[in-house]
Amino acid sequence: MHVPDSATVRRPLANTWRSLPLAIFLTAYFLWFNWGSLRVRFALDDLANLRHYFEIPAAQLILSNFLPWRGDYRPLGALFYLPIYRFAGLNPVPYQAALLAVLLLNVYFAYRLMRLLGAGELSAALVALICCYHGGVANLYYNAAFVYDAMCCCLYLAALTFYVGIRGRDRLPGVGQTLVFLALLLAALNAKEMAVSIPVMLLVYEWVYHAPAKKDRQSLVGWVRGPARTIWFAAALVLLDVYPKVAGPAAMTAAEGYRPVFSLERVRTFQVALLQDLFFSWSWKPGWAFIVGLYAVMAYIAWRHASRPVLRFLFCYLLVAPLPIEFLPGRREACFALLMFGGAAFASVVLVDGIETAVRFVAGVFKLPVRRGVLVGVMVAAVAFLWVREQRDLRRSIGGDPMTTLGWESWDIVEQMRASSFHPRPGSSVAFLDDPFGTLDMYTLARLWFHDRSVNIRGVNRVPITQEELARMDYVFKFEGRKLIRIR
Repeated sequence: MHVPDSATVRRPLANTWRSLPLAIFLTAYFLWFNWGSLRVRFALDDLANLRHYFEIPAAQLILSNFLPWRGDYRPLGALFYLPIYRFAGLNPVPYQAALLAVLLLNVYFAYRLMRLLGAGELSAALVALICCYHGGVANLYYNAAFVYDAMCCCLYLAALTFYVGIRGRDRLPGVGQTLVFLALLLAALNAKEMAVSIPVMLLVYEWVYHAPAKKDRQSLVGWVRGPARTIWFAAALVLLDVYPKVAGPAAMTAAEGYRPVFSLERVRTFQVALLQDLFFSWSWKPGWAFIVGLYAVMAYIAWRHASRPVLRFLFCYLLVAPLPIEFLPGRREACFALLMFGGAAFASVVLVDGIETAVRFVAGVFKLPVRRGVLVGVMVAAVAFLWVREQRDLRRSIGGDPMTTLGWESWDIVEQMRASSFHPRPGSSVAFLDDPFGTLDMYTLARLWFHDRSVNIRGVNRVPITQEELARMDYVFKFEGRKLIRIR
């Protein structure tokens, strides 16, 4: 089996994509698969997220992105939602387009990181192709409420790409480069909590690619003061971000959905969901024997050749990256964005290596006149074709439901609001006599519709209104068969 030597792994890349046709093909393929998601409506979580950021003063939102010790909830989301809301209001298309732009950037960083880690051109291209669309994490591509996962994945890969690009040239990050890396790390943390594993992945990278030749005390001290210094800065930043979220007065772990349960049963539940989504087999429930056996085989493959560090790095990545969510309930699909990359990367490297080995053997035995590289490319292209066909079928299966039915609870009301020219006076009061929603009250939509924090909004399902209070309202609305009617 052909493997790159260490010099090849560390060689700087003159051209990230290596081929303009490859970049054009991947972009076209990505758009072909995902363009239809621009028709998707708002999910209820989108409106709740948007209102959350709208209620917070702009200065506080900006500062939250630079003050991790405050423990504010995913402040980078404000930089996604609010600028679009300012010019597009309740039109879902620009939000979805921005999500697709982030996901397309993920494809770029997936390819770039793989090349920097020493994977071949075909392996990296195959990983990028898989990241363009993976049916097991389909809601990542059509539900803008999962923009946190998309941004975290993008920034996670960007931070690793930036760091590996420097260390791959046998250099240590300078002061400016360290600050850039920490900025990427902070942005990833502000997007979603899964980024807390980045310092551990730096440690894995240093251990796999740049381990000291000697393991004596002097070498260890030199490593701590030199190559490991960025890791310590990153770890300190992560601790600043994590502490208020697990022990602060408004800790996320106080909520049921963010409270970890450290048990083997929770691990198995997570691994079953992960394998089901990544392998598109949702009726399959693997047991412990399969799960442990799979990781054992992967470990054997990763450590079989000492000159194949990329597989060892990716194996550790698949163990480390899920830790922040592995003990939480109900995580699957879009939450597996980072793991989708890791699984695709490991499988692609093994697949291409296997094809190269098989071609080398067959060509040697049968003296084939065809060049080995051409034959390998044809076989990889055949695998890619089968993958694309499978994804097309999976994509068609969600073409109507749930993708195009997303947001049905609120969309007819949103359309009426967008068509209305009504704008209440600043400081005025508005009452809604009905609330047509079960999980999203009229208050949330009204706040976003009016786009004015000074307007006082009242609704019978939020706070009861007396007849005397109703008489003092400047504007009053009601619903008849979900039709919004202004009665004052």
